[in-house]
This record gives sequence, C-alpha cells and structure tokens, in this order.
Amino acid sequence: MKLNSMNIGNPKILIIDDEEAICDACCQVLSGEGCLTEVSFEGVSGLKKLDDFKPDVVFVDLKMPGIGGMEVLAKIAEKDTNIVTIVITGYATIESAVESMKNGAFDFLPKPFTPDELRLITRRALEKRKASLEAERLKEEKEMMRQNFISLVSHELRTPLVAVMQYLEVLGGGIAGTISQEQSRIINRIKIRLNELLALIDRWLKLSRIEELKLNEGFQDFSLAEVIDEAVELVQPLADEKNVSLQLKSIAPEILVYGEREMVKEIFTNLLNNGIKYNRENGSVVVESREEGDFWVIDISDTGVGISDDQIPRVTEEFYRIKREGSAAGSGLGLAIVKKILDIHNGKLEIKSTLNQGSTFSVYLPRSSMMTGGHS
Repeated sequence: MKLNSMNIGNPKILIIDDEEAICDACCQVLSGEGCLTEVSFEGVSGLKKLDDFKPDVVFVDLKMPGIGGMEVLAKIAEKDTNIVTIVITGYATIESAVESMKNGAFDFLPKPFTPDELRLITRRALEKRKASLEAERLKEEKEMMRQNFISLVSHELRTPLVAVMQYLEVLGGGIAGTISQEQSRIINRIKIRLNELLALIDRWLKLSRIEELKLNEGFQDFSLAEVIDEAVELVQPLADEKNVSLQLKSIAPEILVYGEREMVKEIFTNLLNNGIKYNRENGSVVVESREEGDFWVIDISDTGVGISDDQIPRVTEEFYRIKREGSAAGSGLGLAIVKKILDIHNGKLEIKSTLNQGSTFSVYLPRSSMMTGGHS
C-alpha cells in the first residue's frame, strides 16, 4: 500500500541531512511511494523550509554543520508539535536516542538503513501524524461544542428564571393580592434559591467569555493595592456574617500590574470568598504581598478546613467540587475562573494546604512593564 493512501493527501517529507547521497536516496524511495519531498543540507535552511513546505514528517541528522540535530528537533517541536520527527544518524547510541526523544523525536533510524526500513518507519510516522491531527481536530470540535452549549443553555436558562423572579416580586409585594406571613417566607426562600441559580449561570457565562477574550484586550497598568482593597470591601459583609476576621497586611501602592483590572479583581474576590466560606468560627483570612523574581505574589491564607493533597491538583478544574464536611457546597467554578484569568495574564496560582489547618493560595502576577520602561 502506497504511503499516499493514508487519507492525508500526498504526504510531505522533509529530509535534513548534510550527506547528499542520503538525501537523494531517501527522496527516490519516498517519491516512489507518492510522497512530496524536500531536502536541506543543514539545520538553519531546514528550519526555514518548515513554514513554506509544511511537512508532515521530518528526518533529521544529528551531526550537521551549523546548528546540530538536537537543536533542530527542539525548534521543530516549538513550531508544531504535530510534525513527526525521526532521527537518522550513523552515530546511534542509547544516550543519543534518549536525548532525541526528550527533544520530541518520534523514532530513531540508524545509518545505514534499507529502503524497506525507510518505508516502514515513514508509514509509522504518518500514522502517528494522522492520529495527532485527528485528536487535535476532535479537541477543537469538542471545545467549540462546549462553548456553544454554555452560551445556549445559559441564555435559555437565564431568561425564564429572570421572568420567574419578576413574578415572585409581584407576589411578594402583594400586588396580586394579600399574602400571609408564611407565604411571604416561602416566596423569600424561593427567591434565595433562584438567586443562587442565577449566580451560577452568570459565573458559567463569565467563564466562557474569559476563554473568548483575546490576550491583552483592554489591558492597562493599575494599582494592585486598590484592586485588593475593593475585593476586600466586597466580601466584608460575608466575613462579618461568618464571624471571620479579614487581615489585610501592608500592600505598597506602588505595586503595579498590567492586565484587565476587573478580571484581576475577580481573582481576589473569588479567593477571599472561598477563604471565608470554608473557614471556621472565629477564623481569619490574611492577605499579604511579596516579591519573587519577575512576579508580585499575593498570599491569601486562611484557617479553614483545608484541602487534601490528592485534591489540590484538581481544584481548578471546571465543576470539580471538594467534599468538605460541615461546609457550604460551591459551584466548582470559582477556582476554574481564577486559573483562566491568570492564564491570560501570564500568571499562575500555587496552593498549599493541610487538612483541618488551613490553606494558602498564592497568586503570581507579572510585574508591570512600566517598572522597566513601558509596554511593547
């Protein structure tokens, strides 16, 4: 069976090798199998051909003039992880094979090799390429379906719920007739539950919109201290209700970050809410800042119920809910929103926690480039 019968058109094969005879022989064999081939006798020109030729498979010699094969492998992996790379070399060792695999190589073909060996390894590489492209296509299709589902369902759910809330306001206000104290109590309980459901839908919509934002859209420099002050003010009523003290340690007003101000405030509002909700009676939440490399770090520490080690890696997944005995259940979206906002700000979240002793959520945000002379 010809290599061009694998449902990816005429496979494109790039050979990067400084031995002209090897390149010619590979081209003859692979062209006879219906492949389109290009050659390069050194790494730099080979890498330049990636963008124009767009190969499915690249054969790379390890020993070449200029940049070596290992560097070429690494650069190809940076450009497109779906391009399948195969190392060809006359100096095959276990060590070089292992290093090649670490740099993204799919397989290893030691010289000298026969035409049948070349055909076999090319077929395997094309099968790998086909599987990778299909997996990527399915992933993109799944994500698109998920986005459409979120928007559609959120809209279809929110509209009737808002209408129900309006009817309840009419009933509760006595416009449709006098209601008893017990009926008023029941209506208020229904409104509370509906508000919780509407809040969940709003968070779900917010999550989908964050994913649709373009990087740096609406970004500006702003004071992190001001944003944290505003977030603390928003959650203070909940802290008072839960009898949890909020301790905001000195955060210098000159701390600037570059980003979307309201989204960054959402990070701290979410984390502070969690620190209060999952705390204990007379507990505390402490907020303080520090510097670490190119980042400003805001640590939010609580005296709450904590998170087990096996759950920490999963808490930022959408709809993942931690089982906390005696604590209010969450939607499983708060930390997912925090992570996605940090992702588009080139930041990160670190979590340290001990069961029954509390947790520390560390928010890493890059320093504003104004500190070093402006934005590019």
